[in-house]
Amino acid sequence: MSKRVLLTYFESGMGHITSIQSISDSLKKYPDIDIVESRVMQEGNNPKMIGYENFIIKNTQLTNCLRGYGNACFNVLGAFGLRFFRLLHKTTFAGATKGVIEYFKSQRPDVIVSTHYYMTYCGLEYKKIAPEVQIVTYNPDNNVHMWWDNREGVFFVNNQSAYRQALRKHFDKDRVFQIPCTTRQCILDSKSDKIAYRKKFGLPQDNFTVIIADGAYAKAKADLIAGYLLNTDRQITIIFVAGKNRKLYDKYVALKRNLPDNIYLEVLPFTPNIHEYYSASDIFVCKGGPNAVLDSVYMHTPVLIDYYAHPIEKATIDYFVDELGCGKAIFSPAKIKKQIEQWIDDPSQLQSYIDNTYKIDKRDNGAERIAAYISNC
Repeated sequence: MSKRVLLTYFESGMGHITSIQSISDSLKKYPDIDIVESRVMQEGNNPKMIGYENFIIKNTQLTNCLRGYGNACFNVLGAFGLRFFRLLHKTTFAGATKGVIEYFKSQRPDVIVSTHYYMTYCGLEYKKIAPEVQIVTYNPDNNVHMWWDNREGVFFVNNQSAYRQALRKHFDKDRVFQIPCTTRQCILDSKSDKIAYRKKFGLPQDNFTVIIADGAYAKAKADLIAGYLLNTDRQITIIFVAGKNRKLYDKYVALKRNLPDNIYLEVLPFTPNIHEYYSASDIFVCKGGPNAVLDSVYMHTPVLIDYYAHPIEKATIDYFVDELGCGKAIFSPAKIKKQIEQWIDDPSQLQSYIDNTYKIDKRDNGAERIAAYISNC
């Protein structure tokens, strides 16, 4: 008899989605598992559910464009604690929560898999009426914030610090597992080959290449950083990732018409194979989104983190920059320009950061361990 596994996709940036895609890729190797992949909040055209996800997306954008907003949200809500979070979703957001639970009822899953705290919360609420269902959560962040629900369910984390935080937040130690970071199949299938990817995308072979991105919405410092780099006198390729930000995409396409000869500018919308552009680059300039940074490290391109919006993104710096040494964190655009010009003049300064990206092996795939657990639970 096959096991019905519901994979819940929730947008709050794209990191939660790419993480669950990696679990999906691994689960597909098990013939006894019936996979249901769902963008849950869009099911049934329920305005409360759609409105809640849009609310989260909007606040994710605000954390990137309003300095201090993200930290303020975490500090204020964190002071009230997990019980307040549960109460909030039983009152203010009751319509959305009820809709999700009704959707779970209609699917009758044996296992619900989540990479977002709200999907985990709803799964645990559903478990009250369907106690046989298993709730499996992978936390794609590098820390454990106060909104992760610590009730009955399996909780996977990707580093030792997050594991210790989960225990301090009273997760059952028998249901918390530390695993490597998860890897999508497209990452596993790709190669770290700058020459090949520059040829594939028609990029200059010999230019120092910088890719600049701010996650899906391009709401943080990408525009500001690119403005500084477009005024360099060095020979450079700049790949500007506008993501879902149409206004910035149009702006940079227009800028391509009047650039000096030393600058080659490539402008990208939201791009599913963005990891290949990471590989084509010498450095990735980005905010502290954990999954974007992880994909760049998988492709052995160091990172230069220019901004963090809240404790989740600060933990990305703590892990990938301070602990693993896969790049630097510089928050001043002028200092970023100066640093990149130093690397253009002497690329060997990047070598230690490149070497440190090999501390994470994409083939040691945490998603495989999650899939094996689900198959056996």
